[in-house]
Amino acid sequence: MVAKKKSKFDNKFKSTTPADSRTANVRTERKVKDDLPKLSLNFKDFDFNQCPPGQTFEQWQKEGMLSVLMQKFVDVCSNNIIEAKEKRLLKVYGDFPTNSKFSIPTYITGDVQWGTIQRIGGQKPRLAGYIIGSVFYPVFLDKDHQFYPSTKR
Repeated sequence: MVAKKKSKFDNKFKSTTPADSRTANVRTERKVKDDLPKLSLNFKDFDFNQCPPGQTFEQWQKEGMLSVLMQKFVDVCSNNIIEAKEKRLLKVYGDFPTNSKFSIPTYITGDVQWGTIQRIGGQKPRLAGYIIGSVFYPVFLDKDHQFYPSTKR
């Protein structure tokens, strides 16, 4: 009986069955949306000094809009930032709008992303503010769409 000659490739190409290689089909997919924290609100920078063009909570209450705003808070805070944008609850503009009827309060400093919580009982009413991480900081009540007025065509 003749001994089989060993090839230089015998040890390099081993079986790739699951028992011989790394565990198969155990990769966990990362769910980015699920990993992000839900949005929260912080009213520390709310500005009542620009009324008009903004409004007070009392004005919104008299017009029956405050309860709608409270429900919108529940909707917004049950989503992360990506979901809120996809559902058109939140619009992020980035820089403060140049054609805004409001002005940036002096106590808000640094590079922040400005945006609005939208669809508060109609097309126009919005809550304008800025976002840092997963926190929305409301600054203005804007029932007449004056924070980022659109041009009519």
